[in-house]
Amino acid sequence: MPVNFLRRLFLCSVLVASVVSLSAQRGTPQPVSTDPYNIWPAKQLSTPGRLGNFGHYSASIQRREVGAAPETHTNFSHFLMFTSGEGNVILGGQIVDGPDGKKMIKGGDTHKIVLGEMYHIPINTAHQVVPNAGSSVTYWVTNINVLK
Repeated sequence: MPVNFLRRLFLCSVLVASVVSLSAQRGTPQPVSTDPYNIWPAKQLSTPGRLGNFGHYSASIQRREVGAAPETHTNFSHFLMFTSGEGNVILGGQIVDGPDGKKMIKGGDTHKIVLGEMYHIPINTAHQVVPNAGSSVTYWVTNINVLK
């Protein structure tokens, strides 16, 4: 009996570890922060990654390389502040297939990225960060979730 119990306990442990590992790989939402406040050091703000999930909004640092696809979102809007790099951001218009088969924005407004400026991108608004050739662009993102 004790050997069977230990085998079952071991198998359950392996199963739980597998489920946790697989769910982490799927990019499950970060748990809601319970901290009374947050302070992020400058070094953390230069490294891409999640900063926190605060319920109806979240914050992260993103980096875009040359060739990044355009995006649009139906369940959240963005606030972006560019922190490093050079290039353009295309806002508005429609996402279509380009001549080379890659997605592109048609009819959008192109703006030169200005470090430190804040950009608001409403729900369902096409947008694309386009770094200059051979470079990347890093920016702070706050996602405001739509309450359903």
